[in-house]
Amino acid sequence: MGILSSTIKNESGSVLIIALLILVLLTIIGISASTTSTIDIQIAGNEKLYKIAFYAADGGTELAHELLEENICCPTGFSTDVIPPGTGKIKIEDDTDINLSPIPLAFWQNELLSGSIPDDTQRHVYFPSTYTSPDPHTNLTFNGNTKLSTGSALQMAAGYEGKGKGTAGAGGYIIYDIYSQHKGKAKSESIVTIEWRHMIGQEGSCNY
Repeated sequence: MGILSSTIKNESGSVLIIALLILVLLTIIGISASTTSTIDIQIAGNEKLYKIAFYAADGGTELAHELLEENICCPTGFSTDVIPPGTGKIKIEDDTDINLSPIPLAFWQNELLSGSIPDDTQRHVYFPSTYTSPDPHTNLTFNGNTKLSTGSALQMAAGYEGKGKGTAGAGGYIIYDIYSQHKGKAKSESIVTIEWRHMIGQEGSCNY
């Protein structure tokens, strides 16, 4: 009986077991922390790709309205489908998209249509002109609707004509919906839409 009691009270080896349990616990905590860090890195990477795609699409709208104004300056359309000619980085694809201009390369004449979000199969313009899929690139579409602008009127008295003679001024403008889609790395994508107003009669010289 004394030997059995002594054996039961013997705690030799318990330190090793406790150390192993602590080691297992620390291993689990380490694996969990490593997994969390990996996920955080992936989230940060995806966020970076999204921001790059968004700002590239947003920058595409800046180029788009400048290109649109240049196109409006050429009533019969651009004379080339690459801007600038020869070594250009912008490709005009207006003659093949689903919303075809009445005159080729005169996409400023496109009427306002719904569902004109660009992609690689329906677009008026894309850049860079030398990209190959799946390289990053931006697609643009333009759709316009002509409207009359509100004028201002002044009612006045003019000698024998009496009260009621009026003067007024008004004009016309074209409202465009411009869509910019950027396709970036790792299948990242962003679409930005703006509304652009062109005042009729403010056109410059045709450069292309």
